[in-house]
Amino acid sequence: MTVALVFIIVLGTLFSLAFLTKRRFGVLGLALAAGAMLSNLWAETLTPVIKDAGVMVDVPPLATLVATALVLLPSVVLLFSGPSYHSLLMRVVGAFSYAALALALLLEPLGSALALQGVSVDIYQFFVDNRVYILTAGLIFALFDILSTRTGSHRKPRKH
Repeated sequence: MTVALVFIIVLGTLFSLAFLTKRRFGVLGLALAAGAMLSNLWAETLTPVIKDAGVMVDVPPLATLVATALVLLPSVVLLFSGPSYHSLLMRVVGAFSYAALALALLLEPLGSALALQGVSVDIYQFFVDNRVYILTAGLIFALFDILSTRTGSHRKPRKH
């Protein structure tokens, strides 16, 4: 499978999930960042534990699946609750931002699992070279989205 096809499948799936659930990007983006941190801390430790539990996978490598699951799990859990968008335009922008940020965070695990050759190397390298910019823009947008989220008012009822 080519890198472009894998990236399109990942982007399409994550975009669809975020768009259909109408969840705000801020919460999902910060959950992706938390998942990336958990993946960095625990993927190497959990992979042998999962392998010893009897899970056998050849393609993609189990380490790739564990790292990917750890990155995505916090945000996937939050897809089912939390603040949501009401505007169609913001749903599209938020869903695309979620998919792009997730792809940028999954570049490392996906790159270790894919056979890169020919044009695939160029496509992968383009995303790796621009990863810092994608991550920075995504996290800044997530923070602004969180700041613009309005919560319900907690007024005390007036006494008569």
